[in-house]
Amino acid sequence: MSTAEPAPAAPRTRTPEPWEVEEAGVPRRPRNWGELALSTLLLLLGVYLVIGAGGIAVPGSSNTVGPRFFPYLVGGATIVVGGVLALRVLRGDQGPEEAGEDVDPDAKTSWRAVGIIALAFVAHALLINVIGWPLSVTLMFGVVAWALGSRGIIRPLLAGGIVSVVVWLVFVKALGVLLPGGILLELATGWI
Repeated sequence: MSTAEPAPAAPRTRTPEPWEVEEAGVPRRPRNWGELALSTLLLLLGVYLVIGAGGIAVPGSSNTVGPRFFPYLVGGATIVVGGVLALRVLRGDQGPEEAGEDVDPDAKTSWRAVGIIALAFVAHALLINVIGWPLSVTLMFGVVAWALGSRGIIRPLLAGGIVSVVVWLVFVKALGVLLPGGILLELATGWI
């Protein structure tokens, strides 16, 4: 009788996880738990929005899209985005690494610019009812651009003025939201 030993079993190979596989010579980064935390927060926010939308009172006269529709839509979309993001993170997919900006990480904070911008926001809040929303936004835009190093003041003031008037027209005339326009703008757009 022969007592032959069984042949040794072939070594088992393990399938690498998606985050361990190199693509085009670029090694994958380890799973980022911060991305999973963000997707979980999105899911929770979506659930909160949907639950909160259920508490909105619906007037008896609403026979079309009611006041709950858009909160349900936003909450549902937030849940879907959070869920898809969580699945992708758990699968090992990752967003691209942030490309370095042309910023000096050792540069000191310009507290002068921070102070000027903070003052511009406070002045904007105080001037809205005095000179009107578009003019206060225009002034704030110009001051912030100047504080951040704009080479001139005319272009930022023009850009701020055009954008603020367009936004004011959309909100006040099209959507019916009350934003003080100031006497000149109210007179100029009274016919719209």
